[in-house]
Amino acid sequence: MLATMKSIWRGWKKVAHKIISAQNFVLMSGVYWLAVAPVAIAMKLIRFKLIHTPEVSEGESSYWETKSGTMSMERAQRMF
Repeated sequence: MLATMKSIWRGWKKVAHKIISAQNFVLMSGVYWLAVAPVAIAMKLIRFKLIHTPEVSEGESSYWETKSGTMSMERAQRMF
């Protein structure tokens, strides 16, 4: 009797796992298409940038800015 119940339980777990996997796929797809995709499309249409990148000056090839002055060892050890 116990062996039969264990085999039924193992079978049910396999079936339940497949059901949960399908449910998860449907739920996550719904969240994406109802929440994430419209926001992304709207931001693309209004050309909103999440990351601000400054314009590169004429004749320069990067955004790097040189820092003037030096830092003492005590200041470097206590950054905050």
